[in-house]
Amino acid sequence: MGVNPKKVMAELLGKVTGTSHGMGGSMHIFSKKHRFYGGHGIVGGQIPLGAGIAFADKYFNRDAVTLTLMGDGAIRQGALHETFNMAMIWKLPVVFICENNQYAMGTSVKRSTNIEEIYKIGHSYGMPSFPVDGMDPEKIAKAAYIAIERARSGNGSTFLDIKTYRYRGHSMSDTESYRSKEEVHSYKKKDPILKLKKIIIQNKWETIEWLNSIENKIKKK
Repeated sequence: MGVNPKKVMAELLGKVTGTSHGMGGSMHIFSKKHRFYGGHGIVGGQIPLGAGIAFADKYFNRDAVTLTLMGDGAIRQGALHETFNMAMIWKLPVVFICENNQYAMGTSVKRSTNIEEIYKIGHSYGMPSFPVDGMDPEKIAKAAYIAIERARSGNGSTFLDIKTYRYRGHSMSDTESYRSKEEVHSYKKKDPILKLKKIIIQNKWETIEWLNSIENKIKKK
């Protein structure tokens, strides 16, 4: 989001030079300057907060749209339903985005909900809700553009169920016993970063040397 990695690392170490002056830690990386309003220790805590920011933008007639991201595990929180209801009543300029990696911390969507197609939850509130291929950057960009324009034009919220995958465990202690190595490998073949790289090269928008120079620059930083 543009925040200097040194400020993020300082926050992790509890230093006053961190993004939250060392008082937030790993789960509270904020930057008002970059309009990034954080991660949250409470699972799903950002869902009502996102609607609140959008309410303020609407109240003060600011031409802004809030993107509120959550995991498929956070979808189980009751606050989501209260937020969706208010967002639709007030036509708030907020786009709700579920980063659906299918396993939350380690429990599959199939085991934790009767509605496996998560986007359908939004339909009960009359909210335009759509599944999106999270392994395809172009499809994500197009879906996001439509949702953001809808919010900015005063037509209210959208819910995007972006189906993606994580290649590693949820944490260092995650043994990943809930899935097979074959499954992980099959998803690695669809890596969205490599796919985007291929699209850029095929369309001759940039060269492989240019892309490599960016990677080297970021690794150095």
